[in-house]
Amino acid sequence: MKDPESVFDARTLARLDRWRKARSLFLRPDTPEAERALAEALEKRWLRAQVYGRARRVLVDRIPTLLNDLTERIGPAAEYVRVSPEDINQTKWDAVGNLMPLRQACGQVRALWLLDALRSGSFFVEFQPIFDLRTGEPMGFEGLLRARSADGTPHLAAEIFPAAAVLGIELAFERLSWVTVLEAAQRLPADTMIFLNVNPQLLVSTDSSLARLGEEAERMEFPYARLALDLVEIERIESLERLQQALAVPHDLGVSIALDNVTSGYGTLKYCSGLAPRWIKVDSEITRNIGRDPQRRAILQLLAQVAREARAGLIAEGIEEGEDLDVCVEEGVFAAQGYFLARPSVDTAEASEQFRAWLGSRKGLADPDLPPAPAAGQLEPGSDF
Repeated sequence: MKDPESVFDARTLARLDRWRKARSLFLRPDTPEAERALAEALEKRWLRAQVYGRARRVLVDRIPTLLNDLTERIGPAAEYVRVSPEDINQTKWDAVGNLMPLRQACGQVRALWLLDALRSGSFFVEFQPIFDLRTGEPMGFEGLLRARSADGTPHLAAEIFPAAAVLGIELAFERLSWVTVLEAAQRLPADTMIFLNVNPQLLVSTDSSLARLGEEAERMEFPYARLALDLVEIERIESLERLQQALAVPHDLGVSIALDNVTSGYGTLKYCSGLAPRWIKVDSEITRNIGRDPQRRAILQLLAQVAREARAGLIAEGIEEGEDLDVCVEEGVFAAQGYFLARPSVDTAEASEQFRAWLGSRKGLADPDLPPAPAAGQLEPGSDF
């Protein structure tokens, strides 16, 4: 995995290291009511820190759940309690400047496992194949970041990225995740697409995010034509114009755009018009049990119409039953992913037995008017994002 020091700036690394090494926290009540509530809740489990005035020093390693308990026990007073990590090099005024609300500190303490994972480099990638239903072969793979904490506990992306956001390293960590996925993707077949999960909210916050991705792709000689930027939760983005600007150069260089987690037709129509996506990925919220739910099927029919008008390929996510895959194919889906087809794997995953049986039972699987997957290697690296 790429060295975190090459992704995170020195100031951020120093701040995170202080949190990782902290053995105590300073709690400072901002009001007399909060001070009384705090003193009653802590009883004898605190030490006065004179240099910080009314602040109390709490030993976190002795009482690991203390901060979580405090937010519940002191109720509304928690809003008026501030927390700072211990650092002998800080002055009183430095510490006051770094104080944060108690609830925010609770979240940071719970996310400290991510710092240990960064230090140990205990990240790995599992790839879930996306099968072309016309051929039964993988047309691409979605890279899924995983981590292990110091005690060996595995963490999925649903835990990893929220922890990074709580620690205030969301943007830098997203870049690190892209690099980790690209490095792992070099062991996959060279004629397959790599779907890289991208938070569009971060793209509109800075112009340099994708430039770093382009630099890494060129360093690894990874063809742009094999990359698909999988825009997660696209329906939450507010500034479509800024997102268009961020994606303009990668799109021109041959990088594909995929709309991920799509659940409705109206918003998708807007993004298809503005971003010209190559793929529309229908969320499992729609595909799950679609064979028994006419309302979900109606939504898929609308999305299929949008995809045809936009000349985009429709991909079904979260397929767990053959009956659901039948409906998806009937409504114009040409590719799919999910446990029914294959589970994520560190190595190249093989199609499941049930999916192979499903393939053998069908003929003429997909709408011939749907566009085929773009061939990998159409463009060579050599231009900056």
